Amino acid sequence: MTMHGSNGPKEPEHPPGTGRDGQPAERAPDPELRAGFFRNLPVLETARLVLRPLTLDDVDDVYRYASDPEVARYTTWEAHRSLEDSRAFVEAQVQAYEEDQIAPWAMVLREAGRVIGTTGFVAWAPRHARAELGYAMGRSYWGRGLMTEAVRAVVAYGFTRMGLNRIEARCIPENRASARVMEKAGMRYEGLLREVMYSKGRFVDLCLYAILRREWAVTREGRP
Repeated sequence: MTMHGSNGPKEPEHPPGTGRDGQPAERAPDPELRAGFFRNLPVLETARLVLRPLTLDDVDDVYRYASDPEVARYTTWEAHRSLEDSRAFVEAQVQAYEEDQIAPWAMVLREAGRVIGTTGFVAWAPRHARAELGYAMGRSYWGRGLMTEAVRAVVAYGFTRMGLNRIEARCIPENRASARVMEKAGMRYEGLLREVMYSKGRFVDLCLYAILRREWAVTREGRP
């Protein structure tokens, strides 16, 4: 702690509610927003999707897409080899909800009434108002804009209800489809993280994308 006497340096004067440059002061992050979020994960709805917590009834649906090697091709996880793999995954997410740990939304396609993938935050730093997105979806639903629709809904919720200032996501360079989802959600390419992660027996590069709250507010591309 530093104390200033009458001869010490003076703080520059600026109007209440403004920063040192005279611009409106930015809202400070509120770490308390994190408490209880995953335990009470909210349901989000878009035109074609319902985003809700996973349940044990979703095991068959999860196995249907997660057992596809093409779906797991660019992910950090291996394709599920059995229904038990999917059951273990879903049980882990249900437990994470109960313990208020990070866990995804299930993506339910309205027209089919089944889970076709997951999306959500894989990291959240409330003290810095920053979070990272992750997602996966069944191959038969690719190319329909469904993942972009889901990601836009999550981005909008993150900025309007979670107090986030920055949302980021990463993908390996070969995964252009994932990069396109980020771009369509308004995220900007920020650079290549060289060999930043060890996955499936090798070190891999990752492309970093991000969007700031003020950018989203201007473009409104994150509106579901």
